[in-house]
Amino acid sequence: MVAEIKQGGQQDMATFTGKTVAEAIENGLVTLKVTKNEANIKVINAPKTGLFGRVRKEAEVEIVPIGSQYHLIGEEQSADEAPNLESTNTVNENETMSDDQVRSMLISSLSHATAEYVKDLAAKRDIIVSYEIKTTANQFLIDLSTTNESQLIGTRGTTINELQEQANQFVQQAKLDDIDVVLDTKDYRAKRSEILKKVAERAAKEVANSEESVYFDPMPEFERVQIHEFLKDNKKVRSYSEGKGKQRVVVVAPRTKLSD
Repeated sequence: MVAEIKQGGQQDMATFTGKTVAEAIENGLVTLKVTKNEANIKVINAPKTGLFGRVRKEAEVEIVPIGSQYHLIGEEQSADEAPNLESTNTVNENETMSDDQVRSMLISSLSHATAEYVKDLAAKRDIIVSYEIKTTANQFLIDLSTTNESQLIGTRGTTINELQEQANQFVQQAKLDDIDVVLDTKDYRAKRSEILKKVAERAAKEVANSEESVYFDPMPEFERVQIHEFLKDNKKVRSYSEGKGKQRVVVVAPRTKLSD
């Protein structure tokens, strides 16, 4: 579906929608009669789903054909600033965008959309944040700054972890399931990891001495993974997870005892 088309000299700039980001891009490329190698693509919004997975708000992308007078997406040039379209097209004829380049472009746009989504979620909790983003091929690290750090983190990280879970769901709606979103503030994740390491080591000593299993409180999957990693080389104890959903816990047990 075409959300809006704005005429731009010899080319068009338009926003397109679809049930997924991929569908929105495909709608745009077909409508503008260009390939992905002939256009600049920006993800404006990932799709939002409601109850039972129904699409509540479609994904939206902005597409500018290469060679358009719009040198930045959504930013029109004056007549004096307009580039020489003939020379621009000549260069682009010899250039193609690989799938990796297209993915990189989508990741850049989606990372900013995700950060803005987190900012809005925090504001609904009366937490005002700003952010910096570091992206890799498989991760968005969004470093949040706020004057109310304790409220942002919450008890044992409950608030920042909930925001992180929602951010990951937001990205998954864009059909980029291999991207992990990590929210941090003032090195909280590194400090928390050190605490988990000390707790894991303390539990291991207790289990080794008593030969009785120790059960942790429920914690997010990414924290359980850290506990397992800390104890994987321990010769006296082993760790595993049990339970379902948010009640899933880490169990540290003697190596002589196996889990069910």
